[in-house]
Amino acid sequence: MDFEVIKTTLGDGEALSVAVFGELDLATCERLKPALDGAVFARRPLVLDLSGCSFIDSSGLRVVVQVAQDLTGDGEDRAVPMAIVAGEGSAVRKMLALTAIDLRVPVFESPDEATTWLDDSQKPNGQPNS
Repeated sequence: MDFEVIKTTLGDGEALSVAVFGELDLATCERLKPALDGAVFARRPLVLDLSGCSFIDSSGLRVVVQVAQDLTGDGEDRAVPMAIVAGEGSAVRKMLALTAIDLRVPVFESPDEATTWLDDSQKPNGQPNS
């Protein structure tokens, strides 16, 4: 299967969406890193869409954990929100649960849900939409 990474800007242009299609493994994770680095180095909120990812191995999981760690920083004042999209019952979602990554980074079923959460998390005092 082919591997593809698509990076887009969300909403007001501050947040990024990075969508992965294909298998995220040792052979492909280095192709994902440059897109994720754009969020990390610019300190931009991120939606990592893995709904098109059919498989993820430990190398791919390591990239996900590293970007989450890089975005959250050492202190709350440096934290940048990140969300993951992975379909309910998918192999990727199961791996995120097995490795407890879903306890550190919120996982949503759709990009719209993740984007809404991201927008809400950036409001002053974290106040959600009414």
